Amino acid sequence: MVIACGDSRVCPSNILGFQPGEAFMVRNVANLVPPFESGPSETNAALEFAVNSLKVENIIIIGHSCCGGIRALMSLQDDANER
Repeated sequence: MVIACGDSRVCPSNILGFQPGEAFMVRNVANLVPPFESGPSETNAALEFAVNSLKVENIIIIGHSCCGGIRALMSLQDDANER
C-alpha cells in the first residue's frame, strides 16, 4: 500500500516502478494520515480496507519536496503562533 501526495507532478507508480494492480494507492493533500478517530475518514477507511480485506503487510508513505500542502499546513501553524 502506498499513501502519497495528490500532486500530479509526483507519480508513485513511476517512482517505485509499480505496474497496474501491484499496489493499493491512496493519494491526498500532503500525503497525510490523520490520527484514528471513530467516524468517517477516507484515508482511515482505505487503510482499514487494505489491511483487513486485502491483507496488506507493508505501507509506504511517500512525500516530495516543495509540497504545497505541507507549505499551507506550516503557514497555518505560523499564523496561530502570531496570535
